[in-house]
Amino acid sequence: MAANFRVVQEVDVQGHKITKFRSSKTGLSVVHVDNEGPIVNGYFTLATESFDDDGCPHTLEHLVFLGSELYPYKGVLDGLANRALANGTNAWTDVDHTAYTIATAGSEGFLNIMPIYIDHILYPTMTEAAYYTEVHNINGEGEDAGVVYSEMQGRENSSGSIMDLHRQRLMYPENSGYRYETGGLMSCLRSLKAEKSKLYHRDYYRPDNLCLIISGRLDHKELLAALGPVEERIISKGPLPPMKRPWVDSPQAPLMIETTKTVVTFPSEDEDMGEVAINWFGAAITDFLNFQALDIIATYLTDSAVAILKKEMVEIEDPYCTSVDFQVSHRIRTEIRLDFDSVPTEKLEEIEPKFFSILDSIVRDGFDMSRMEAVIKREKLKLLDRLETDHMTLAWPCLIHFLYGKSDDSDLAGFTDDLVNLDKVAEFDNATWVSYLRKYFIDAKRATIIGKPSASHAAKLTEDEAKRVEDQRERLGDDKLKELEKELEKHRAQNDIPVPAEIFDNFPIPDVKGIEMIEVLTGRGQPDSSFKNEIQKHLDSDAAEIPFFIEFDHIKSEFVESTLYFTSTELPARLRPYLDIYFDSFFSLPLVDPATGKETPFESVVKQLDNDTVSRGCGVGVSESFRQLALVVLKTERTKYNEGIAWLQKMTWNTRFDVDRLKVIATKLLNDIPSQKRDGSRMARACMNFLTYDEEKSNVAALNVLRQSKFLPEVIKQLEQDPEAVVSALKELREILTHPANIHIQVQGNILKQAQPKTAWLKNFGLNGKATALAPIPFSSQVWSKAGQAPGNKGYVVNMPSIESSFASHVARGPTEFLDPDYAALLVLSECLDTLEGPFWKQLRGSGAVYGANLRVDVESGKSKFSNAKMASFLSFTIYRSPDALRAFNLANTIVDDYASGKSKFTKQELEGAKASIVYRIVRKEETISGAATEAFVNQVLKKVSARYNKEFLERVQAVTPEQMQHAMDKYLSNVFKPDSSIVVVTSATTKVKDISEGFKKLGFQLETKNIDEI
Repeated sequence: MAANFRVVQEVDVQGHKITKFRSSKTGLSVVHVDNEGPIVNGYFTLATESFDDDGCPHTLEHLVFLGSELYPYKGVLDGLANRALANGTNAWTDVDHTAYTIATAGSEGFLNIMPIYIDHILYPTMTEAAYYTEVHNINGEGEDAGVVYSEMQGRENSSGSIMDLHRQRLMYPENSGYRYETGGLMSCLRSLKAEKSKLYHRDYYRPDNLCLIISGRLDHKELLAALGPVEERIISKGPLPPMKRPWVDSPQAPLMIETTKTVVTFPSEDEDMGEVAINWFGAAITDFLNFQALDIIATYLTDSAVAILKKEMVEIEDPYCTSVDFQVSHRIRTEIRLDFDSVPTEKLEEIEPKFFSILDSIVRDGFDMSRMEAVIKREKLKLLDRLETDHMTLAWPCLIHFLYGKSDDSDLAGFTDDLVNLDKVAEFDNATWVSYLRKYFIDAKRATIIGKPSASHAAKLTEDEAKRVEDQRERLGDDKLKELEKELEKHRAQNDIPVPAEIFDNFPIPDVKGIEMIEVLTGRGQPDSSFKNEIQKHLDSDAAEIPFFIEFDHIKSEFVESTLYFTSTELPARLRPYLDIYFDSFFSLPLVDPATGKETPFESVVKQLDNDTVSRGCGVGVSESFRQLALVVLKTERTKYNEGIAWLQKMTWNTRFDVDRLKVIATKLLNDIPSQKRDGSRMARACMNFLTYDEEKSNVAALNVLRQSKFLPEVIKQLEQDPEAVVSALKELREILTHPANIHIQVQGNILKQAQPKTAWLKNFGLNGKATALAPIPFSSQVWSKAGQAPGNKGYVVNMPSIESSFASHVARGPTEFLDPDYAALLVLSECLDTLEGPFWKQLRGSGAVYGANLRVDVESGKSKFSNAKMASFLSFTIYRSPDALRAFNLANTIVDDYASGKSKFTKQELEGAKASIVYRIVRKEETISGAATEAFVNQVLKKVSARYNKEFLERVQAVTPEQMQHAMDKYLSNVFKPDSSIVVVTSATTKVKDISEGFKKLGFQLETKNIDEI
């Protein structure tokens, strides 16, 4: 059957080969993007078009995973995916397509799971039980539930969703699929019938409407051989009737005939900040040159502090908003949306006039063509960088091509190779750019939507939902509610029929030795006998003696990334809250030449940085760990290695803390806070951090949004009344952070291509004097609050009128360090419980109790090698988007108790699958060359473990026994669910606060009920 597939198109993008196959018998399409790295990513995509708000595309996205004709068991796909060295499967629904995803460590597991995944997509069982539990049901309490319903309940009344739906209604007529909410509106989901979803599947889930997009290293012969049984099965089903191609063959929506402005409200207790979105139609998706031109205009207008929209609307003392950004949606005719976030409510009506006055000034005065040239050059470099660091860079345009490209695939290169059109737009003159600005922005019809925060909207939403549920209970009556609860239990039981063990046993787990990892060679700035490789030899041949610690990690890259890691341990409590202001201003302050005293304005600094760098950034923490470290990172072309180092030196020591700039930055940070306070998940984390970290010593606590909401107004006031006090504080903070003892440096890139990699630092970074003893890498365990040190009998239930569901965080103590023998056992135990289709997934998500539940072991919080105090890390259990966080907690507690007591036991297959999934999670850290280099530094320098730590840890994971898991259960995990050994934070919709609070009290938890502004 492999002979059915023929190559229909081949494209080469900067050495990345794209090959597209299509079956002459079934119409199934396959695209392979050849990318270096150990991970193979799959995006199995269908074009889906819906003409109502019922949510059929979204319901199918969920139902597909509940069993197929050949594998009629809920959970079998994810269980097998774990054995394929994946972390389960996933999917997303967009307005124009549904994509089913999987990523595996190595290609063997990917090719093994792919046919089974396709069987689920094309031939799902779609049982009544699956629909009942996964989409919508009414439980015994008279409340609406179901996984899909709960997801939309948490989303439908957010500011973004409300404004998006109004945009769709304004821009598209009733006969256009772009007009509708493909996720499903709650009112529609409550009445949607399973039969309609089945009919939708019949019409759209066809092999000739399916494209398998695969990114990573695999052999084409093996790929097509793996598809042979798929072809046979499709052909055995018989011929399908002709199909209209979604979107392409549908009537095309006309351009808007009038300009509109609409004001909508969204629920929020805080009425200080709103949002504005201006929407236009752009170029046709196949008009590649015009599409690229519009993308460049959007970048020119918004990409940095000196971009004209940010300069005149954000980077001012009295800002119109905290951010302004374009979003381009890839539709058959592109949509252009300009978002103004965190707009003071008194300025909502001023946004549109101000914006167009700025565009008029560009038409009048012309574009800054030197800056336009720099923008285009930088976009080309950023694209080349993404080709190295992000596998979606080519996979995504292949997906869009499948939806909207020519049927003969002749335009695949146009969708995937933006460099061609970047070269073309670089030839445009000012008049051409002005004509684009007029045609697509100034003269084009538009839909402007103003989102106003409304406390009364929040109150009405709460009141209406409570009344609707109460009316529903009365209408159904007690007998019917009992019947519904029995019906729900019946369907759950049908869904949870165990998967026969032989299905798992017959699916081989690939040998991890077959995974091709990216090689990283490490050297140090000082001669180091522990590194015996060509990189260290090359470094030692550079005679420069540098007093700083520098690790050089060699990878095959056209770019060099240099990172400064600052230890913040010595910062006093009064300075620590300034860290956000310090790093937010880091790359946008005036520079002072220390030799001449000459000052370079910040606008010139930003322009020069844009010319010399590909990317830059700074802040606190390494990903979600080592949050007592701060870092500054700067990436340049390989040929600008010296310039990059010089920029790090200048921005670290030679900037002037300009009072006006500080006012702008502090105000922007403050104005961002109200939108954060409307996010239930974010606030649950913020409240937990408030409880567990020491305000004086911890960066997490000092920069907590709840503390910054009080600190920033004081800073702004001080900048008006006594600005020198703020400037002095920032100078002192900088002096402490940048002391040589507090700096570790990493360089990643092609080190061998740098003639003198150490001398470059000696010449450009001001490395003078003798080497200084380095401050130890700080761990979070050193900065816990008393509650964090001894969790128990502490927590909050937080009332949030802006949300319709609930979120929770439960924290207890975990293992002590990265080499702790309990760490691997606890990780395997956690994976067994919360893996896709594991006990948490089946019983919590499957029952509609949550949208997501997760266990996390944060070992970085544990004992530092340099600390005598043996303090455990945090083990956390989080509940994401639940109709009732108390019910979800009780269900999770029962699950854990059953496994702790031995009532439930993990099967051999579940244990094997969990271990295999952990392999993927560890390998994923090294998916790209930059990821592999960063992981080398994190392991060797921050964690103080060997370069082989990940491989050695995989061996420890494979060796974990059920007895070790039981020990981890008794010692750690059970404590998460006990009042005297855990801390609890729940953020909840107003309607559920009282019940949740009283319910936890009955369980022995001492939780305070608070409003968010009371914390």
